[in-house]
Amino acid sequence: MRRFTLLLSVIFIFIVTNVAAAQDKIDYCEPSPAVKEDLKAVDKLLEEDLPFQVRRQRQLVSLQELVKKHPGDFHVQRRYLDARMSGFSVDRDAMIAEYRAQMEKNPKPAAVYLYTRLLFGRRTKEAIELTTKLTQDSPEFPWPHFQLAEIYNYPNFRDAAKSKEHLKIWSEKCPANMAALGLITRFGDKETMSSVAQRLRARLESSSSNDDLVYWDQLWTLEFKLRTVPEHAKQRELIAEDVKRIRARNLNTQQWFDALKAGYKQAGDKEGERWTIDELVRLLPKSPLARRTIQGRFLDEHPYPKGEATEEQKQAYYRAVVEVTNEWTKRWPDDEYSWSNRVRALMPLKGVSNDEVETAYNAYAKAHELGGVFYSIPPLEVSVARFYLKHNFHLAKIPDMLLKSFAETERIDKSGGASDLYPRQGGDEGGNLKYMHLDGWSILAEAYARLKQPEKAQAVLAQLADLAVPKKPSESDSQKRFAAYGQTVYWQAVGKVAEIEQRKLDAMTAYQTALSFRLGPAGKEDEVTGNTQRLWKELGGTDQGWKAYLARNEASRSKVATAEPAAWDSKNTALPEFDLTDLEGRKWTLANLKGKVAFINFWATWCGPCREELPYVQKLREQLKDRKDVVVLTLNTDEEVGKVEPFMKENKFTFPVLLGQAYADSQGINSIPRNWIVSLDGKVMLEGIGFGGEGDEWIKKATQMIEKVKGSN
Repeated sequence: MRRFTLLLSVIFIFIVTNVAAAQDKIDYCEPSPAVKEDLKAVDKLLEEDLPFQVRRQRQLVSLQELVKKHPGDFHVQRRYLDARMSGFSVDRDAMIAEYRAQMEKNPKPAAVYLYTRLLFGRRTKEAIELTTKLTQDSPEFPWPHFQLAEIYNYPNFRDAAKSKEHLKIWSEKCPANMAALGLITRFGDKETMSSVAQRLRARLESSSSNDDLVYWDQLWTLEFKLRTVPEHAKQRELIAEDVKRIRARNLNTQQWFDALKAGYKQAGDKEGERWTIDELVRLLPKSPLARRTIQGRFLDEHPYPKGEATEEQKQAYYRAVVEVTNEWTKRWPDDEYSWSNRVRALMPLKGVSNDEVETAYNAYAKAHELGGVFYSIPPLEVSVARFYLKHNFHLAKIPDMLLKSFAETERIDKSGGASDLYPRQGGDEGGNLKYMHLDGWSILAEAYARLKQPEKAQAVLAQLADLAVPKKPSESDSQKRFAAYGQTVYWQAVGKVAEIEQRKLDAMTAYQTALSFRLGPAGKEDEVTGNTQRLWKELGGTDQGWKAYLARNEASRSKVATAEPAAWDSKNTALPEFDLTDLEGRKWTLANLKGKVAFINFWATWCGPCREELPYVQKLREQLKDRKDVVVLTLNTDEEVGKVEPFMKENKFTFPVLLGQAYADSQGINSIPRNWIVSLDGKVMLEGIGFGGEGDEWIKKATQMIEKVKGSN
């Protein structure tokens, strides 16, 4: 009997031990079915057409309830942290302190990982150290590999080998989890991409889940990347068959429409894409996707006028936007994007009353408080303040508007912090705030002067001088341009305040100083030139004297003002080797550029400024195509390479397109459009970033830069 009792005890201990072990074993790759369903309910909020802040607050409340319902569940905690980090006004420092305390109190792998997620982008070196240690201390925990794969793809920490290594480990540990699918699609090696693509196709072809529809687009992207360019036609045929089967399911859900739209786009089927958009708007008229689709379609069909557009064409554009936003704001009264577009179109439109602008701006401000998802530099308040100042309207409101915009920009900058993932442009600190203050303080100083508050006006000018007047000589081209721009803004503001205070000679001298720093041709007609010339005549100057002044000013202007007529920076770095294929299937290497000056444009189909610039790239190509000593080519950075060829055909572009997303990533290209001018001996001599809407002037400047590089060889 005693032996039997002992045996039962042993069996009982064995069972309890194994049950406890089973309970301790956590599936970090996938949430449990119960948690998955609860998280789906939170995701449903994304389908409701709610202002961002309202939706975010509801998500946070729902997730807080799930944290209580599933205490200690990693997947709920991770989603809750992601929701808290979303938005522009997040106190990241406070969150870092909070999660650090949690980690120190309970240093389990999940707590350490969540803490490192907050460090990622702010104190990334520390995040790497902790995350790497976590892979060693807790090899069963997969998420550190996912995070390291992300980190090692950013320019300041780029290490392709390490990224691929961690992606591979992640894929082996969590083969069914799709969190890293975007990373694998963009950065994975051929072996990993091929393996993932095969598993994903098998899963999607057998799946009846609405949730899986979102992965079709990434599958097609993977398959495009795994095929050679001549095989792209077959891939489009395969996508067409996939889309036919998806469409036959008639789900009429947002995910279904998303999958169809992506498929038709990658297949180059414009008719199918139009059908999808029309059906989406018809069947889901109140969804956020329908709203974005309607707005996007209008703006695609009514692009902002090009640089060489006439004033009549610009006015027609503004009228069209005002007309359509009249409908949008009635349909979506809390949509800040609709109100923002309306305000920006009303201000330059002739015949619009000040009250109309004020009414639209007030509605925008109310929507912005609820939405808070749109962020621009400068904020809309600055543009409206400038409008009020120009029209001598509500001057007393201008200071509060501007101070509010300063506070919001500073709060957003603090929330995001200075990212350590990217190199600083020209070593510049606080770029957003600098431009914001240059723009806003000049308006504020003039507003105070008009409000008969000279002490405040001078105090603001002192702040502006402290920002605009360099403390030490500028080194890079971008720093020199910023210094010249800052000095121009400052002296123009000094002139305006002096003129309001009836100090005409001081004002004219300040305007002349602004002209001496201003970039671009000295005789260019603009406000500062007009003000200077007007005061010159009021103070007794003649046309002959004015011409003499312009000639002297042109001769004595600083080198920074005359060195480069466009925002081109000197580089003088070797163009890295490449082996890329264009849309015709032709191979390109560095050898193809030998003995020629190369103009290389980086672009993507999703990039708005790129789409504005590409017609001028086409004109430049046409202008130089017969030259034997110059080549114009482009390097496309789209992840979804299937979209590139249909885009080229639709726009009738004929310039060479090299498919080079991986190459651009390897060179740390993190902003486009971007242009490189490469010398005869294979060095990137000049770099231009961004497109300012200069129109045909862009071609003139680009040609000058090409000739400059050619002449220096």
